[in-house]
Parts: sequence; structure tokens; C-alpha cells
Amino acid sequence: MAIDNVYDAIDKQYPKGDGITSGIMKVLDAGKALGKVSPPIYGFFAFLNSMSAKARQERAEAFVSQLVEDMVKVQDAMEKMRTDISEVQSATRLSLEYDTEEFDDKKRGRYLTVITSSITSETRINGLVSFIQDVEKLGERDLIGLKILNQVMNKNGDWNEQASPSYANPPKLHPNTFIQRAQELSLQMAMALTGKDGAGNTFSREEGLQICLRLQGFGLAEMISVSSREVPISNYAARLTTRGMMLLKLLGEDVPNWKQYFGPDGVL
Repeated sequence: MAIDNVYDAIDKQYPKGDGITSGIMKVLDAGKALGKVSPPIYGFFAFLNSMSAKARQERAEAFVSQLVEDMVKVQDAMEKMRTDISEVQSATRLSLEYDTEEFDDKKRGRYLTVITSSITSETRINGLVSFIQDVEKLGERDLIGLKILNQVMNKNGDWNEQASPSYANPPKLHPNTFIQRAQELSLQMAMALTGKDGAGNTFSREEGLQICLRLQGFGLAEMISVSSREVPISNYAARLTTRGMMLLKLLGEDVPNWKQYFGPDGVL
């Protein structure tokens, strides 16, 4: 017979209502009482309490309660929202699943922000579930890198008016726009990721480079060819993709030059 909820199935194996996690905690309690399990080790395994069916149920209820509260604030936008409601529902379902598995308050906040932003967005969001998946997989340092790329490589004034006619001269950016900011990007990334002031020119660029390469793997950024690098002190360049811009927008960040990339129905 198929098992719909693995935690319920585990609990059924323990007639007294003790799931496997509570059984493990009892062993640890006994070990602690006998002095065989030190407080640091006991504290480490405290996360097992979140694996119980009761803890997951309470987590789910708190998630839905907060989402309802947030949606009340944007309910007027629901009547004219451009994103398909089924996409928002699917994204909400997956967010709830992730939240009850991971118990990560920071990510919960991001899931909720993405959901409500998709409701108020004047741009149609396609593939909203995939952005929830990105939020689940990206770490804190990845998001720092994404924000630095937006700050350094997507500045107001980057786009200039093109000569007429527009069909023969579509708006575009020369790669030098990004290449000439390689030093600035490398410095700002290093400062944000390491907390160092970046004085001199000998600081390692490896931390920021690795973040940009990781973001490229998610389709959120693109590495820009500069030249062969001297490891670890040569600069590098990268830019946000439209996907990276969309994720930042869904997370509530200001994204310059938005109308150069997006229209009401999505990417131009």
C-alpha cells in the first residue's frame, strides 16, 4: 500500500504515539542523564524534534497563517494579476513542502515574498515554481553575489537612446560595459563576501568568482570573457541574466533598467 506521509507511517509503527525521532531523543535523554552524552552533542541532535509529525503540522499551520496575512495586504491586486493563478498555487504548494522539511525561517520569508510579489507584479511570471526551487537551493552567499551583480553591472544610465529607425537599431549593450567594471565587481564581491576592505590589489578574487560561476549554473548570471586569469588575483566579469533580474525582483529588490528587458508578458 502506498504511503502518503512517511511521518504518519513511522508513527503508526509505534502504538504509544512515539515516532522514531522521539525514540531517538529518549535514547539521548537517557545518555545525557547518565553523563554519556554531553550537552553540546545533545544540543546538536535537537533538530530531530522538527522531524516529528506534530512539529511539521505546526510549521505548516504557521506558514499558511503568515501567507494569509500577507495575501490580505495584496488582495486587491489578485483581480488583475498577470501571473496565472495555477502557477501561484503550485509555487505555494512547493514552498509549503520545502518549509516543513527544512525549518529555515530565512527561506520561509523568501518563499512568501516571491509568492506575494508574483501576485502584485505588473510583469507576467512564467515558471514561478522554478524560482521557488532556486530560492530553496541558493545559499546566503549566492544571494549576496546576485545583489552585487545587480549593483555593479546593472546601473541606471547604462542604456542609451539608439539612432532611428528603432527597428534597424534595437537597444543593446556593448560587452565593454561589463568588462570595464571587472575591477569594481571583483572588489565589491570580495568586500561583501569576506568583510575585508579590499585595500591594495593582492586580495583573492576566488570567492566572488566561484559565486558567479555557481549563479551561472542556475541560469541567473553569465560570465563575461575578460582574459586568461592569474590565479587568484586577476579580475573577472559577469552580468545578470533576465532570470537573475526576475528572481531579484520577486525577492523585493530594486532592479534598474527593468523595462529594457521586460514587458507586461515577460521577457521582451
